Order: sequence, then C-alpha cells, then structure tokens
Amino acid sequence: MNEDTIRVIIADDSLIFREIITALLAQDPEITVVANAGNGLEAFRLCCCHVPDVVLMDVRMPECDGIQGTRMIKEHYPVIKVIMFTTFEDEDFITEAIKYGAEGYVLKDSGQDHIRTVIKSVKKGYPVFHSTALNTMVQSISETQSEKIEIDLTKTEQEILSYVVEGKSNREIGLLLRLSEGRIRNIISDLFEKTGKSDRTQLAVFAVRNDLVK
Repeated sequence: MNEDTIRVIIADDSLIFREIITALLAQDPEITVVANAGNGLEAFRLCCCHVPDVVLMDVRMPECDGIQGTRMIKEHYPVIKVIMFTTFEDEDFITEAIKYGAEGYVLKDSGQDHIRTVIKSVKKGYPVFHSTALNTMVQSISETQSEKIEIDLTKTEQEILSYVVEGKSNREIGLLLRLSEGRIRNIISDLFEKTGKSDRTQLAVFAVRNDLVK
C-alpha cells in the first residue's frame, strides 16, 4: 500500500451499506478502507488498532452512536479526522458532532465523487460540511450571541473568506484569485488573528454569522 494512501474506517450499523461504500472507495487508488465497524465503540477500538487517517461515522447506531464514537476518538486520537455520514439532517446531532471535533458532515445520498472529494479535503485539513450543517451552526451561535461583530476586511480578505466557507483549499483559492498558495496561507492566518478563531470551521461559521460573506 502506498504510504500516501488515505486510510479509512467506515462505521455504520448496516453491513450492506458498509460493503457498498467500501466497494465505491476501492475504485479510488488514493483511498484504502482498512476496517469496518458496526457502532461508535467498535470504531474507536478499531482506531486504536489501525490509527486511520479518516473515519466515516454514521450518526445513528445501536449501543454507541456516532456522536459518542466521535467524542472517544477525538479525545484519544485528535489527529484522526471524523466525517459524520448520515441521512438525517438533525440539528442536535450536527451541533454535537461539531462540538466534539468532527471535521466534516455529509449526507448519505451524496454522489460517490463528492464523498471521495470530502475524504481527500478533510484529510488535507479543509473541513467540509453540508450546507444544512453550516446553517445549523450559525443558528445555534445566533441564539447565544445577540450582537454581530464588525471587522474591517479588504476585498481580497472577503473573497478568501467566501471560499473558506465553500470549503476550498488554499491551492484552489490561489488559482481562483491568481495569488500564490503561500500568500493565501498568510492572509488566512491574518484572518484567524483578526477574528480570534483558530481553525477554518470556526472561521467559516464566524463569517456567515457576522455577514462577512455575500
């Protein structure tokens, strides 16, 4: 196996679904499924054995759901990326998963190309969330934060923020704005400092919550 291959664990209580996703991901030479789990606890135990790059985690599973599975994985292996994978657009589940550190949230009816793209993006450090998840996060924050924060941003900073919200990588943003990847990285670092945020997910939520993007 190529050392650059993305190692994935799939956690879902449906054996058939696990087999289908495993077969779909097997078509991509950059992704290898190293194990399958039937619930969150099993996923955590398999992470102890395999230490994968990414876990595709179903939300609703018996005995130990995906939220608790994510919590355990993130507490012991924060470097492992977790993507919540479900058919339910449930607000409570979305906010809980993100609170425990999930880096992605996609629906099971997403196309296979999209799923593979999300896995690769999250592995590279670019969180990807279904639009419903982002809107839910913003709504949740709005309930406890009554006043919006005003920050002066340049046109370039606003453009970069909008692309961060869309989940684009530094390289993709650089190509779109005709700037070097290093320049994009520096501007995003400045945005972290200006907004007081420490990662791209927090920055995206902050941008939407405070109307910093169109």
